[in-house]
Amino acid sequence: MFNFPPTANHAAYNLFTLAPGLAGILEIVGGVLLAFGLFTRPVAFILSGEMAVAYFMVNAPRGFYPLGNGGELVVIYCFVFLYFFVAGGGIWSLDRLWAGRASSGVAAGTRV
Repeated sequence: MFNFPPTANHAAYNLFTLAPGLAGILEIVGGVLLAFGLFTRPVAFILSGEMAVAYFMVNAPRGFYPLGNGGELVVIYCFVFLYFFVAGGGIWSLDRLWAGRASSGVAAGTRV
């Protein structure tokens, strides 16, 4: 997407294609949001779905089992993102920071 590291014969990037365009944007933006723990549950749900679609579009036609069709990393990412969807961002996430601030009354403008 960003041509890093630079290659001599890099093809022009098209944002309006499914595989490199939409998937690349979802993975970059979603990865940054998950790294900071911001909107963890909805982002993880979207990324888990993206990995499931990627597996069934690219890897599943080559065979049923992930070890045979080269889709083991896609399946692992799908279930890791599904875990983040269920578990949430954790204690150091920005989601937890904002939830703690909202429940203490600071966000509502009341004094503690």
